Amino acid sequence: MLTVAIVIFSALPSFAAPDPSKATGYGTEIRFAVAEWPPLVTEDREDFGRLSARITEIFSAMGYEARFDFLSWPRALELTRRGDYVATFPWLRTPERVDVFHIPVFAMARALHKGFYKKSRFPDGLEVTDFNDLVELGLRPVGITSYWHAEEFAKYGITGEIVANPESAWRFLEAGRADILFEEEEVGWVDLKNTLGEAVAETYATTSAIPTSNMFILFSRHHPDGERLKLAFDDFMASEQGQGICEPWSICTPEAQTKGDASNDAPDAISDGAN
Repeated sequence: MLTVAIVIFSALPSFAAPDPSKATGYGTEIRFAVAEWPPLVTEDREDFGRLSARITEIFSAMGYEARFDFLSWPRALELTRRGDYVATFPWLRTPERVDVFHIPVFAMARALHKGFYKKSRFPDGLEVTDFNDLVELGLRPVGITSYWHAEEFAKYGITGEIVANPESAWRFLEAGRADILFEEEEVGWVDLKNTLGEAVAETYATTSAIPTSNMFILFSRHHPDGERLKLAFDDFMASEQGQGICEPWSICTPEAQTKGDASNDAPDAISDGAN
């Protein structure tokens, strides 16, 4: 029987023992700090969600084995920042994070944010394409503490309610205490159905997409392998094989990356909690 030696590229925090069921791919192991963001990142799917599957595909092609440790989003970010983990995903590239993390040139995904609202409240629909429309229409949004909402509301002078978690935000919206909630479209429908049920979800609609955001892997500046793996990731994604993998994502070109860069004021999919 062939024995394969595994080298671990992240420190092992005392609260997160390795779980072989969370390992996918073959080769040298890399552990990513993540959190639930179903259906894109989740323990409830065999591939751990569509974005996790992308990570598995990329790093397997690079000769690594991807392992996912599910924490909270703030903890995933902080433990990666301080070097307990070598990387975390998916996050927006912001000027603040550029100073704290090694961020690749190549994005790993693009978030599609839409505003969710009750059809009964706005039977003719809502024409919202950016945050300025909220001000003009006098809409009251609800946001989530660990997301990008508070920062964006402040930037546009929007008066909005900020609650502790997605479940509270959906219940706040359902109770009529807010007009709209912005979320990545796939994630929003899953959260809405899980929180309020399929029947209630049918009473909701969404706006058009607001400016999209590219999402990135953040590599730790305090982990000994952070910079090396960031460079290896970019080199692979620039290769013919890497371009072949990312072509279906529509984010392979510099133009596409610039269009969705956080430096252009695109909202964060999951900001301080990624999620």
